Amino acid sequence: MNCNICYRYIGRLLCLLVLLFCFTGCERSPSSSPNRTDVSEKFFSLMNVGKKHLDEGDAAIALPIYKKASTLVPNDPDVHLNLANCYLLSDAGADAIREVDKVLSIEPNSAAAYFVKGSAHLRLLNPGESVKALENSKKIDPGVTATYFQLGMARMGLQQWDEAIAAFQEGIRLEPNRLHSIARFLLAQSLLRAGRTEEAQLEVQLHQIDINGDGPAMEAGVFERSIHTRTRIPFKLEQPESDGIKIKFIDATQDVLGDTAQNFSGPIGLTDVNRTGWNSLFLIEQGVGFRLLLNSNGVFQPHGLAYPTKSAATYSKILVGDLQNDRLDDIVALGGDGSRLFRMGTNGLAADVSISSGLSNLGANNGLLIDLDFTGKLDLIAVTGKSNEMQVLRQSGHMVGIGLQTMSFTNITDTSGVPAMLSNVQSVAMEDWNRDNVMDVIVSRIDGTPLLLEKQRGGKLVSRDQNSWTEGSVFCVGDFDNDLRPDLAVMGAGNIGIFFNGGEQRKIGVPGGKAFRQLVSVDFDNDGWLDLWAVGETIRVWRNLGLSGFQEQTAQLGLEPFSGGAVSEIHFADFDQDCDSDVIMALEKGGLRFFRNDGGNANLQVKVQMFGNRSNASGIGCRIEIEADGLRLRRTVDRLPVEVGVGKSRKLDSFVVHWFNWPQGSAEVSVNCTEPLYAMELTIQEGSCPYLYAWDGKEFCFITDILGAAPLGLPIAAGQFIEADPEEIVWIGDEQTFRPKEGVLQLKITEELREVLYLDEAKLVVVDREPDVEVHPTDKLLPRKPFPPGTLMTLHQEHPLRRAKSFEGLEVSSALRSVDGRRVSPPKLRASHLRGLSEPHGLILDFGPLDTSKPLVLVLNGWLRFGGGMANVAASLDSSLPFPFPKLEAEVSPGNWTTVDVIVGAPAGKTKTILVDLEGKLAAGASRLRLTGAFEIHWDRIALMEKKPDSKTRINYIPPSKANLHFRGFSTLKNLPSDWPLTPDYNSVTADPYWRITPGGWCTRFGDVYELIAERDEGLLIMNSGDELTLNFAVSSLPPKPHGSVREFFLYVDGWDKDSDFHVAAGAQVEPLPFHGMNDQHYTLVKRPSFQSDTLHQKYNTRWVEGKGLRQTFAKQAESATNGFAE
Repeated sequence: MNCNICYRYIGRLLCLLVLLFCFTGCERSPSSSPNRTDVSEKFFSLMNVGKKHLDEGDAAIALPIYKKASTLVPNDPDVHLNLANCYLLSDAGADAIREVDKVLSIEPNSAAAYFVKGSAHLRLLNPGESVKALENSKKIDPGVTATYFQLGMARMGLQQWDEAIAAFQEGIRLEPNRLHSIARFLLAQSLLRAGRTEEAQLEVQLHQIDINGDGPAMEAGVFERSIHTRTRIPFKLEQPESDGIKIKFIDATQDVLGDTAQNFSGPIGLTDVNRTGWNSLFLIEQGVGFRLLLNSNGVFQPHGLAYPTKSAATYSKILVGDLQNDRLDDIVALGGDGSRLFRMGTNGLAADVSISSGLSNLGANNGLLIDLDFTGKLDLIAVTGKSNEMQVLRQSGHMVGIGLQTMSFTNITDTSGVPAMLSNVQSVAMEDWNRDNVMDVIVSRIDGTPLLLEKQRGGKLVSRDQNSWTEGSVFCVGDFDNDLRPDLAVMGAGNIGIFFNGGEQRKIGVPGGKAFRQLVSVDFDNDGWLDLWAVGETIRVWRNLGLSGFQEQTAQLGLEPFSGGAVSEIHFADFDQDCDSDVIMALEKGGLRFFRNDGGNANLQVKVQMFGNRSNASGIGCRIEIEADGLRLRRTVDRLPVEVGVGKSRKLDSFVVHWFNWPQGSAEVSVNCTEPLYAMELTIQEGSCPYLYAWDGKEFCFITDILGAAPLGLPIAAGQFIEADPEEIVWIGDEQTFRPKEGVLQLKITEELREVLYLDEAKLVVVDREPDVEVHPTDKLLPRKPFPPGTLMTLHQEHPLRRAKSFEGLEVSSALRSVDGRRVSPPKLRASHLRGLSEPHGLILDFGPLDTSKPLVLVLNGWLRFGGGMANVAASLDSSLPFPFPKLEAEVSPGNWTTVDVIVGAPAGKTKTILVDLEGKLAAGASRLRLTGAFEIHWDRIALMEKKPDSKTRINYIPPSKANLHFRGFSTLKNLPSDWPLTPDYNSVTADPYWRITPGGWCTRFGDVYELIAERDEGLLIMNSGDELTLNFAVSSLPPKPHGSVREFFLYVDGWDKDSDFHVAAGAQVEPLPFHGMNDQHYTLVKRPSFQSDTLHQKYNTRWVEGKGLRQTFAKQAESATNGFAE
C-alpha cells in the first residue's frame, strides 16, 4: 500500500467523528505583571478570541485573528503554532509547515510543532518527511498515542510494513482500555501487507473489523486531534515597566580620574586585573604611551610603567581576552600603522610581544577576538587600516603546561572563506545568527548593507545575503526582543533599523542628521532588556520597552546637553561595584569622561566570570541564557566584563552557559551582584568510542570501548584525516567474569557519546588455552597504514620486570608488574584543549639480561585518553609539539641508546593490552629498554614474554544467536581517580545527553538486527547516540572445552565510529556511509559504490534521528482514556 493507496482508503471512508477538531484548550500559566503595555493586552485579547473559534473548529474565523496577533508579537511560538493548526484544519499543509518552521526556529524542542509538521506532510502525501517530523515528536514526548498512529500511517505510505505495525501496536499499548477501531483496522491492513495473515485475521476476530470491506469510518485527519493540536495561549513574557526606574548618569570624572582625565585618550580596553572584580582601563596617555589605570575602589590611578608608542602612531581599537588561557587578560591594540600585543601577567604587569607575534606589521582600525576554528584559543579578525579589507589571523604558538608561552598569528584569509571581492569594510561583530551553535561573523561596509558570513562546522565562512537589512556602517547585535535569538541594529539614514532574527523589522527615528561612530547594545537599567546607546557628534540613548518599541531617554538620563564634544567610543562596566553599569567615554579630541550610573541598581544585576577549559578561557563566543520569573534572555559573550540585568528577580530559575561543546548550567541560582557567578566549564568527554558491557552473573559490567582505531572523518590536521582500521578484537573475560544468563552469554554494545556507530559484523571469540600461557590480540592504535590483520597471539615465559623508573627518577616497578589498578601516568598533561596529550615523558625498563635470539614480545596494558578533532587540529598548529606515539629504545652499551625498529602503537582507547613484537629487532647485547611518548597513556602492566609457536590454543568464532537494537540512554560516570579511564555505570542511566549536536539521519530501526551483523557484507547496522545493541550467544553453540584448558572470551567487531566534533567531516550527519577499501582522505568526496547488501539498508535503516540533540520530556501517557484525543 503506497501513500496514494493509503489515502484512497481514507478518502472514500465517511467521517467518524462529528467534532473532530473541537480542541480542548491548553494554556500555559501566564505570569502576572503589574505593568502591561497596550500592545501586550491587545495581543492576549486576540489570542483568547482566536482560541474560542479554533476550539469550536472554525479555522476560517480563527485564522485572520491569529494573523493579526502575529503582527503584534511576531516572535511568539504559540501564535504560530495556532496558525499552523488553523492551516492544518483547513487542509493547507504547506502553510502549516511554514508556520511550524517558525515555531521550531524559536523552540527547537517543540514536540507539538514536529507533530503538526508531520501531520501536514502526511496530508501532502510526503510520507518520508512526515516520518522525520513524527519521529522527532515521539522522541521529545514519547507518551502521546496520536503520534504513533500518525507515524503508522506515514510508514504505510512508505510501504514499511514492519515499522507501521510496530507504531500502531505501540499506540494501542499506550491505551489498552480503548477500542482504537481505526488504528486496529490499519494495523490489520499492515499485517496483511507484511504477509502476516494469521495475525491480521486474529486482529479482525478480536475487534470485529470488516477487513475486506472499507473498515471503520475515518477521514484524512482522523488521528490529528491530540494534546499536540490543542489551542495555545502563550507564556506571558514579562515586559519592561513603561516608566521604569529613575536613573541619572552623573558626571563623576573629577571624582574617579581627577585632573588627569584630559591626559588620556582612547582607544580603551577594560581589564579585570587578577580577576578581582574591579575593572581597570588600558588606554593611551597622550605623549607617553599605553598605560594601565588601575581601579582601586572606584578610583583610577596610573599603574606601573607606560608602554611607549611610535611617534605619530594612531590606534583605533583595543581588544581584551585571555589569549594564553592562563586566566589573565591579554591586550591587542589595533593601529593603522601597526598593532601591538601585550601579554599580561600578575599585578597588571605586561610584556610587549608585538614583534614576535607578527602583529607589529598589521595595520588595522577594527576587529574582534574569536575562536573561529574551535581550537580553544582566540584568533583575530581585523579590518585593515588603509584598504578596509577583512583579514583572518589564526593564533598559534608554543604550548607548555597550561598556557601559551609564545603567541603568533598567521594570515589565513585566503582559505577562510572571506569573499575575495569584499571591500570597504567598516567593522565586524560575532553572533550565532542561524543558531547552529557555531559563531558567525557580521561585517558592516562603508557603502552598503551589512554582510553575514556563516561559519560552517569544520569548514569555511560562507557569505549569506540578507536582503532585508538596510545600508549602514554602524551597527550592533543583541537579542532585543528576548526570544533567545540574536537581532541586528543598524544606524541608517535618519533612523536605526532593528532587524529581528525572524525577519520582522522596526525603525527608530533619529532626527537631526548627526554622525554616529558607535552603536552599543547594553542593559543600562538592569531590567533584562537590551537598550541602545549611540555616540559620535553627540550622545543618544533609547530604552527598550519590549513590545512597545524603543523610547529615547537621553534627556531623562541627564545626558542632554552633553558638553564634552564628539565621543569616539564608549564602554560599560560596574566600575564602582554598586551593581549597575557605569560609563567611560573617550572624547574624539582627547580626554575622558566618566558617568556614574545612579539608580540602575534598583533592579538587580548578575556578574558572570567565565572560566573556559575546552573553550577559550575568557568564554568569548559563548552564550548565556537566563530564565527568571517572567523573564528570559540571551547574551553572547563578545566583550568583557559580562554584566546581565535580571529585573526584580532575586533568584534565577535557570542559568545556562552554552560553551563551544555543550551547555552547562544550574537551577535556582540566587542573585547577589556583589559576588560574581563563576561559570566553570566542565570537561566531560563527549566523544570517544562505543562501550562494551558483559554480564558477570550479577550485573552488566563495563569492559572497554571498541573501534577506537576506526574513526570516520576525524582530522589529524586541517585537511588530513586519520586512517581507519575497521577490525578489532577485544578481551571480554574468562568463565568467572563472563557468565551465562538463562542459557546465553550476553553482551551490550552502547553508543553513549556524541557519535554514530556503523557496525558490519560482530562475533564472540572463544579461546581455549593452556593454563601457563597468555593470549592477547595484536590489534592496537597505529599512526598510519598498513594495518596488519588482527590475530590472537599466544605467549609464555614471562621475564620478570626487575626494575622500572620514570624519567623523574620515581621507582614504579611494583605498579607495573600486574594489572591491579595501580598505574603509571604522565607527570604533566597539556592544556584542556589539547586533551589526550602530555609533555614528553618516559620509563626505563630493566628485565635483566636479554637473550635477543628469543621471540620476545613486549606486553603493555593501559589506556589512552582520546583527544578528538579539537585537540588534533590545535596540536597540528604548534610545530613545537613532538610526535605523540610511544617510541622504544634499547640500551646497547651503558648510556648508549638506539631506536628499536618497531611501531609501538598505543591502546585504542580504554584499558587494553597491546603487543610489540621484538623478535629479530633487538641488537645483540641490548639490555634495558626505554619507552617514551607524549600521549596521555596510563600504563598498568608492562611485561616481557615470548611467543609460543607450538601452543595448543583453540580459537572459535561464534555468531550471535540473537541481536536486538533498542534505545537505552546515557550512563552516568563513576567517580574514580584521575588515572582511571572514564567508566560508565550501567545501572545509572539518563534519557538525555549533555550535548546539542549528534549525527542526524536515517539509522537502523529498533528490533531484530541479526541479519545486519551476521557477516561482513557492507550492510551496516547504524547505531546513534543513546542506542544499545544486545548480543546473545547461546551456550549450546559453544564448542566443548578441552580438558585442563582455560577458557577466555573476546569480541570481534568490524565497523567504524563517527564523532560529531566540530572538525569531523560530515560530523553532524549520518551520511555518507563508509565501506571497506575506501580512501579515508576522500571521505565525503567520493560516492559509496553499490553493494548487494544495500537492500538491507532499505529494509532496516528506516529510523530518523534528528541531529539537533532533541531532549525527551518523558511526558507520561498524556492522552488518558477520558480525554479521548486519539480517536
